[in-house]
Amino acid sequence: MARVAVWPLVISLCLAAPAIAQSGGVGVVSAVKGEATLARAAVTSKIVQSMPVEINDKLTTQADSHLTVRFGDNSSLALGPSTTVVIDQGIVGGGAAGITRVGLIGGRIHSIFNAGLRRVGSYEVRTPNAIAGVRGTEFEVAYIAGTPCPGFPDCLRYTDVGVLKGKVEVSNPLNPKAAPVIASAGYETTVPCEQPPARPSPLGMEQMLTPSYR
Repeated sequence: MARVAVWPLVISLCLAAPAIAQSGGVGVVSAVKGEATLARAAVTSKIVQSMPVEINDKLTTQADSHLTVRFGDNSSLALGPSTTVVIDQGIVGGGAAGITRVGLIGGRIHSIFNAGLRRVGSYEVRTPNAIAGVRGTEFEVAYIAGTPCPGFPDCLRYTDVGVLKGKVEVSNPLNPKAAPVIASAGYETTVPCEQPPARPSPLGMEQMLTPSYR
């Protein structure tokens, strides 16, 4: 099973909330390192710190870059290198602004979800072959395509979900008859191609010793 990497979240808390309220969007870019782009409608722009993020925006990082989006409810979404996400659904404006569903097209993301300030207390990450649904937690999702899945050499696309805090329900929408699995803090699961999610297994020790896990 491929391990989901952990990277530091650099967040400008004092700037994020006012910017969200003024923008009327779902969040703002609180940190960016390297080159990243935001596609909105037919326009693609270079991402800079404090840039507003809206529903249907597509965010993409390059191979040597990462960024963090901060939301009004103190949730955050960090994109690792070579990652593309689409903000599918969210709550717009004010202190409860945030995302309720994000599509991970490729790469790795780190989510910290705070349901306490939400009018709708749910959040999902969707990849082409998995749905990870939570209600207040910290977790990471990676979608890998073009590389054999460990244990499934004929499968060239898979999703890894690693849980740092709380619980995450993981299912495969391409196999609706397969039962979902629940991964708790300190565990991860893999979803290979159209197969059911694997039984959760412990995260690697390196992940469990990171500050974000503790």
